[in-house]
Amino acid sequence: MISLRQIFFASTAALYLGISYLASTATQPPALAILVGLAPFGITALVASWKAKAKFPLLLLCAVCILTLALNLENLRNHVAWLYFIQHAGTMIFLGITFGSTLGNGHASALCSRIASFIMPKTLGPEYLFYTWKVTLAWTIYFWICAATSIVLFFFSSIDIWSVFADLVTPLTLGAMFLGEHFIRTHCMPDAPHISILAIIHAYREYSRRQDLP
Repeated sequence: MISLRQIFFASTAALYLGISYLASTATQPPALAILVGLAPFGITALVASWKAKAKFPLLLLCAVCILTLALNLENLRNHVAWLYFIQHAGTMIFLGITFGSTLGNGHASALCSRIASFIMPKTLGPEYLFYTWKVTLAWTIYFWICAATSIVLFFFSSIDIWSVFADLVTPLTLGAMFLGEHFIRTHCMPDAPHISILAIIHAYREYSRRQDLP
């Protein structure tokens, strides 16, 4: 059953993607487009700074960055596409590094293996851990392909084509990755515990939140 919270987040994501496309392809986007483009980075930076040990120096740095951006709002309006490009490509690179960096220390250390262990109360067998390691590898390849494609299209194609890739193709392929993995897991490992896609997403968010705790 889809909850109101899920509908809200889905609607917000759709609205963000729509604004991203219109803003990145416009010659003179409104100031709202800049605020929307900066919001994910800004919120992430503020939350990370608040959780860090050096809380107050980092929060002061965030305040200086916000003031600098406010004083250069007009220049940002002329280069708003760069905001969305850095956010898209940067996120893909960050996720590629996050997933890929866990592949070399054994199957149990892979990020998807850790998340699966976080969800399931019982100890996972070597076959399942090998499977989750391969899932981690698949996600790593996906994120790096998205990052490379984003960079190539941004610099060697039109902004319109890049925006279609970033705002339409990326979320569609992201959903296809989740659905494809779910289909493969239920058919290739029918005896394994059933985990829904939403449960995996929630578990990843909760796992990431706990890793940030001191």
